Amino acid sequence: MNYLLLSLAGLLALPALGQKKHVPARKPVHATPVRPVPVAGPQPILVSLAMLQGKWQSVDDKREFWIVKGTELTMRYVTSGTSTDDDVLRLQVTDTCAATCATLAAHTVAKGDYLAVVDVACSAPLCYSVVDVSAAALTLSYTARGNTLRFRRVKEAVEPKLRLP
Repeated sequence: MNYLLLSLAGLLALPALGQKKHVPARKPVHATPVRPVPVAGPQPILVSLAMLQGKWQSVDDKREFWIVKGTELTMRYVTSGTSTDDDVLRLQVTDTCAATCATLAAHTVAKGDYLAVVDVACSAPLCYSVVDVSAAALTLSYTARGNTLRFRRVKEAVEPKLRLP
């Protein structure tokens, strides 16, 4: 009889067929969160008035010139051999596109990535984003339409050639 009780006790101690042995639950392993590595995006091209001083000729229209003296910008278009069409404007370097002349002064900086062009009456400023600038080349984007303006620095005079009779 003892043998029978021992057998029965042994059977009760064994796990049932098809049942899994009880394994204590593992605690989930939490990986240390990976912080994203900042990717250096394109840095803004900063320009100053000093970098813009001089005469610039349009790469796309050889008769268009921008002449920068101090904060004065003369947009010159040579209409014929003896005449020009000049617009004398004010040029400022800004850190954003100023919507009005009232906000322009607050955004004027020594080096920035925008150029604001205003007329004497200071109507709405025209805003240009600086795409690229070097000693020999200047590329701007007119933000109102997205036009790209490409200029090269010129040393020769841009006065119209006078024809003598």
